[in-house]
Amino acid sequence: MFVTLFFVTFLVAALVSGVVAWISKDPIDSVLGRYFAPHISAAMSKYLRFAVVVVGIAMGTRAQALEDYISAPSWSKSAMNTALTPEVWAVEIYRTAIASVVGILWLTLLFAFLVAVGSFFIRKSNLKQLLSSPEE
Repeated sequence: MFVTLFFVTFLVAALVSGVVAWISKDPIDSVLGRYFAPHISAAMSKYLRFAVVVVGIAMGTRAQALEDYISAPSWSKSAMNTALTPEVWAVEIYRTAIASVVGILWLTLLFAFLVAVGSFFIRKSNLKQLLSSPEE
């Protein structure tokens, strides 16, 4: 049962992450296109969407329950299996979705900070060709 729960949480995390990456494609492209040259913004957009999927799956998948089940003594595994009620499944799926979204949120906040710092340093250096348009 715990292996099934692990795969279900993996699928839910992958679905949530994929949907967020798909929905945010146009906003990511437009924001990055505002600050960087087209070839730079296209590469950063692909990287960020890939990172959204990876971080969403990594943060959302509930591996701790599977680790607890694997490391438990054999006499307590049957009690652990009976503890998996539909309510526990619902809570675990909810936690998976929320953890995926929270992980993606932290990733985008970090990425926004790095974009702001990167564009600041590009403006202060002689690398003006990396910006989207010449700025005064």
